[in-house]
Amino acid sequence: NIVQTVEEVPKPKNLWVLEENKGESRASFREILRYVQSCIVTGRPLDVQDVTVSLEGETSYILINRYDVLKTALEEVKSIENPRVTLEVSFDNETAQDNGGPRREFFRICLKEIKTTYFDNGLKAHLADDYTIVGLIMALSTLQNGAIPRFLNEEDLQALFSPKTPTNLCIAKLQNGFDMLGLCQIGHCLPTFQNLFRAAPAASLTRRKLTEVDSNAYRRENEIYALFAKYTRKAASGQRGSVTLEHILQFATCSDEEPLLGFAVHPCIEFVDASFESNSSNTCANTVYIPKCSDNNEEELFHAYDCAFASAYFGHM
Repeated sequence: NIVQTVEEVPKPKNLWVLEENKGESRASFREILRYVQSCIVTGRPLDVQDVTVSLEGETSYILINRYDVLKTALEEVKSIENPRVTLEVSFDNETAQDNGGPRREFFRICLKEIKTTYFDNGLKAHLADDYTIVGLIMALSTLQNGAIPRFLNEEDLQALFSPKTPTNLCIAKLQNGFDMLGLCQIGHCLPTFQNLFRAAPAASLTRRKLTEVDSNAYRRENEIYALFAKYTRKAASGQRGSVTLEHILQFATCSDEEPLLGFAVHPCIEFVDASFESNSSNTCANTVYIPKCSDNNEEELFHAYDCAFASAYFGHM
């Protein structure tokens, strides 16, 4: 059932026709990825489309130890029967149900550890046998709305997508992992697709859910939103210590960057009646819950935001 060759993926003319004399696809790498994802990924929808509707369908279940993510990822992903099926990720001893958020968190953490272990300061020849599963994890993250692996240097990236057999064993194994989902052959056929692994998009929390206009609650929500916007500006300019805009997005979505194809449900802010200590989020619905506190001054509020956004537990400290 695994896609072994690019020929197994249907090719509509508007996507796969190459420009005359240029060898480049007319489609952008986003359009290519969107189409390839629709052809290759099967089973349950990747993300919540409507927060009132439960996700249903086949998944490939993996259990990850949060304190040893990379090791358990290599073991669990290696045992997957069909990598085309949507991953369902659970963290050991945690109760969160994966409707998209835990899977994005897994890919974010795992790719950072993969970068450190297998790519920083050059490829690791003594770990060459691991690169096939490493490549499969990178391909899965790319196709299943996870982080995009953009840490390969240009020489390794070109070797990965070359039609020639790589001379470097690590790249050869990595290529095998990518092609378990057909990505290397797609990148060779459509060079534009390779740009996916070079560019970096950004996202922001710009939408909010408000109560009735002209109510006292509405006015208070506008005040709190103005303070939150001020806080994000300070975070963006480095004035909130270690907290960055990436931390805020990660708090809301489990991802520190927007998936290349965007979020199915756009990140948003919802105001709740609670004490200022109770900042929280729903990472599958991509929602940050901001309490409508009334008695706290700006610095106390910003300190509460600092504690929440710097936490890996979504504000529950």
